[in-house]
Amino acid sequence: MSQSRSDTAFRNTRHPSKDLSAPHLRALRKELLLVRADVERVELAQATFELRQAVTHFSWLKFVIPGFGGVRVGKGSKASVLNAGTIGALLKQYPLISSIASLLLAKPLRATVVASAKPALKWGSIALGAWEAFRIWQQLKRESARSAAAAASATAQSVAAQTESS
Repeated sequence: MSQSRSDTAFRNTRHPSKDLSAPHLRALRKELLLVRADVERVELAQATFELRQAVTHFSWLKFVIPGFGGVRVGKGSKASVLNAGTIGALLKQYPLISSIASLLLAKPLRATVVASAKPALKWGSIALGAWEAFRIWQQLKRESARSAAAAASATAQSVAAQTESS
């Protein structure tokens, strides 16, 4: 009679990575890291290409971000109301908006805009705080007037009740 043996009876029970020496493991890890870096590099290139396709109609963007001038592939399945195509069409229809946007994005003008906006923001926030304080003060004044009127009517009712009982 023959005894039945399991399929794993003659297999090596050690993990295969323990058969590799340290230099082989390092080489294997290095290859895995190189492959992973290649995959990430390809994914980055693909994402950059998709971004360029999405902002094709922003002709002024090539002055701000280098490398955006070359790709001219349109994207046209489901277009929403506010996407790159419609904004690009508006910018082509109204070139003044495109010029103003590029001026605002230019560094010297942006520095002056920021420098002039800081005092406006400061005084605007102070004015907003003062307005809110004034509204709170008005609310408190109204509530105190109501409570005073309620107290006066309560005392008038108690005086009227005392005069009736006498």
